[in-house]
Amino acid sequence: MPSVEGFTLAAVVVTFNRLQQLKTTVHRSLQSGLDALIVVNNASSDGTREWLDAQVDSRLVVLHLPTNVGGAGGFNRGFDHVVQHTNANWLVCYDDDAFPEVGSLDLFRQLDLPRSVAGVAAAVYLPDGRISEMNRPSRDPFRSMWTFFKVVFQRRAGFHIADTEYGQRGLIPIDFSSFVGCFLRVDAIRQHLGLPRAELFIYADDIMYTHGIGLSGLQHLFAPEVHFVHDCATLHEQMAVYKPMWKAYYTYRNGLELYRQVAGSWLFYPIAIFKLLSWMSKVRHYEKRSTYLRLTLRAWVDGMRRDFSRTHSEVLALVDA
Repeated sequence: MPSVEGFTLAAVVVTFNRLQQLKTTVHRSLQSGLDALIVVNNASSDGTREWLDAQVDSRLVVLHLPTNVGGAGGFNRGFDHVVQHTNANWLVCYDDDAFPEVGSLDLFRQLDLPRSVAGVAAAVYLPDGRISEMNRPSRDPFRSMWTFFKVVFQRRAGFHIADTEYGQRGLIPIDFSSFVGCFLRVDAIRQHLGLPRAELFIYADDIMYTHGIGLSGLQHLFAPEVHFVHDCATLHEQMAVYKPMWKAYYTYRNGLELYRQVAGSWLFYPIAIFKLLSWMSKVRHYEKRSTYLRLTLRAWVDGMRRDFSRTHSEVLALVDA
């Protein structure tokens, strides 16, 4: 893999049955100046395999998986490929419905990043130019009593990056970010961070992983001038209403694991009870209310038990029962 401007940059994209979006992602990614693009195909059945195999760009590497292991499993495999089989200095990861804006990777290459920086999060926007709420970076609300009480009184505004910070110049310290537009130093993955937790399937794997950067004594920064676009449709009107509903199971179950990691034992159990009540209150947004309540309770129980053994087919059955 050739070196460009002093270091090599590989992208990891995970896809499952979103061929039309993936086509845009692949084309925009390869046009952006990547040295390699690793696409992890989660056993798609919509022609994705055939289309990927027909592409001729030598920078494109395709990993066809025999089963769908979710985003977490896919990023686990993609990160491992970059670490084991490339000479990349940095990787950037994102979903199959996201891509870097023109010139953004060039801006990233120009950043002066000391060795203590292991992660950099891009500013992620929806196609219409609004900030993508599901990809808004944040700070650890439990790192001090002051930040904790800010969250109590200000809710999301107490720990999420503010709109005004998206317009700033320079790098801003953060503690968490999503995997959409997340740049990671490969040496840090190899020596400190390891691979994403595949058993989580989807959701919270990225937040737990990027939180691990700080736990390792390294820095994670927000680069508001580096832009990504995320054409996501998971949340209805960017509210916490999941379509399809089964995605709520992973959000809630894995969310408890995240709270256990960041809050510590003294706050985890009160938070777990509060979150259950909060999640149950969202039943009013769903037509199949009994199904949502059953799914939510099952996710909470599994999360409290730290039981990640439920297969994706079993999760789907919770919705179809």
